[in-house]
Amino acid sequence: MAILTINLNSDEKLIADIPLNRELQLWKTIAIALNSIDEDERDCTLCIDEHSFQLTYYLSELIYSQYQHYFL
Repeated sequence: MAILTINLNSDEKLIADIPLNRELQLWKTIAIALNSIDEDERDCTLCIDEHSFQLTYYLSELIYSQYQHYFL
């Protein structure tokens, strides 16, 4: 199980427990997202366990919507 944390802005922090059978798909989604945006567009932080990534607000919301039923 992986812990997914999304910081959409300074006062909104979302935390989810992602089961193992969905974790690989989450990693693929993040890899695709990282390859599709420029570094200066990244304004949200997304973490999986101890790994941290900078994504756009739009992509962070998209990931949230795909995994929303796992969030606490």
